[in-house]
Amino acid sequence: MGSSNMSTRQMDTATDRRPIRRNGMADPHMFSNKTSNKPSWETVPSAISDSQISSNEEFDVVIVGAGCAGIFAAHSAAEQGLKVAVVEKFSGLSARGMDNAAVNSKLQLASGEKIDEDLIFADLIRFANNRVHPELVNIWVRQSGRVFDHYIDLCQANDMQVALVDCFSVAKEHPDLYRQYPTAHIFAGKGQAISTGNEYVPTQEAFLKFVEAQCIELGVSFQYNTSCERILRDGDGPVSGIIGKDAENNYVKLTATKAVILAAGGYTENQEMVDAWCPAANDPEIKTYGPEGGNSGEVFAQALWTGAGLQNWPHPVMVHTIPGFNVDLMTGNQSFMHVNRLGKRFQSESMPNQTLTDGRFRQPGKQAWAVFDAKYEQDHATFETGFDGPVNEPIEQLNGFADKGWVHRADTLEGLAEQMGIPADTFAATCKRYTEMAKKGKDEDFNKESYLMFTIEQGPFYAVPIRSHLLVTVGGLDCDPDMQVLDNDGNKIEGLYAVGNMQGNFFANEYPLMAPGLSHGRAITLSYVLGERLAEK
Repeated sequence: MGSSNMSTRQMDTATDRRPIRRNGMADPHMFSNKTSNKPSWETVPSAISDSQISSNEEFDVVIVGAGCAGIFAAHSAAEQGLKVAVVEKFSGLSARGMDNAAVNSKLQLASGEKIDEDLIFADLIRFANNRVHPELVNIWVRQSGRVFDHYIDLCQANDMQVALVDCFSVAKEHPDLYRQYPTAHIFAGKGQAISTGNEYVPTQEAFLKFVEAQCIELGVSFQYNTSCERILRDGDGPVSGIIGKDAENNYVKLTATKAVILAAGGYTENQEMVDAWCPAANDPEIKTYGPEGGNSGEVFAQALWTGAGLQNWPHPVMVHTIPGFNVDLMTGNQSFMHVNRLGKRFQSESMPNQTLTDGRFRQPGKQAWAVFDAKYEQDHATFETGFDGPVNEPIEQLNGFADKGWVHRADTLEGLAEQMGIPADTFAATCKRYTEMAKKGKDEDFNKESYLMFTIEQGPFYAVPIRSHLLVTVGGLDCDPDMQVLDNDGNKIEGLYAVGNMQGNFFANEYPLMAPGLSHGRAITLSYVLGERLAEK
């Protein structure tokens, strides 16, 4: 049977309805909102015959996806002298965000920000409840510094800017409670604005375009407007390449003599996959993350057709209060009081952003508001800026939002409660108790850090509805410590690797905010290390 035809394994997967069990648990492929309990990805499409293929190129490494992980895997492999192709369904690379995490880069060490590698490693494993491969996390902890040094040198030699991002450390009275590590680096174009806090500046695109240009100089073939349609595997043999479809709807075959690397992102736009593998991704109110169609999960399905397994479900997810949009961003401030629609406070607000979101999701109707008074600018005057730190909109601008109905504003707490549609007596009592505890410097209800508590007593009073934004799923294919994809029995699939958000077993539970930029940092470091390792094969 030729490598372009449907394998025996694929045909078995299409017809066998029995749930495969892994680690004593039914395989997550079998969970779906469909009445048949058969997910769409278990129906393998017809094989693409050799006669349908218009061209065939051979490479050492074929990479599916030109996002952060794919670009750095390509650059690393090409630097090692490998012949590399990158297949991408869009017309150009995909870039978002701005923070990139590393441990003990030359930039950090020069600024006196030496990180305890053993401690951050232990914290990440503990945060994941040991539901990850420690070896994968260890690659980032121990090798991100030297990988980032390489890109710091490369960028600075080409007039790119490199900067560290300040972090806002939430836990001051109990510093071991929510440790924050100064991991975030920003790489920006010459003269480009740089954010050192929560303000979103899209510097990542400049960084990835710079690395893409370096890849092209090294001979990497970027095949844009070309979607991956099949991952080629004959039976239980190695993965040998992919079949893509170009802009003219021609099938093209790319043979890979060393590896196919899957770097096609998450699956937040595939509702069936979200329901089956990551139902927590249904909770956020806002679910847009560009480019549209970029996280549709089709490459996950193609991997499953080859027999690939998944990281144990439910998969982790990255959720924040909505980033970068005026007054909505203020709701992430841990210095405000949060109340639910019963008019009651329900948690310590001095927790990391995503942890606060988890607490809101368990409230009636998932509703909550951030409440503060007219002196918030004065209250925040001495706060440091930085990642996950307080964000202030000038009061004139805040009042403008209130005039438009985006923010509740009233001269009395009772009037504010009426606008919010919550019980006025309960709400007023909640504000009174919070104010009393702020004056005493002790949160007797939830142990909030006292320096983050401010009285609510000077009108006008404000309440901002809290919303959250789904960014990406950060769980993926079952991968071993070599980044090699495993089948449903835990065996290596020779020639198949996954990086970035297609790679499982690096994150569990949810995305940890203790190391800002870790999603990009993981993608850059592990992809670079993988390129080096493939050159040694």
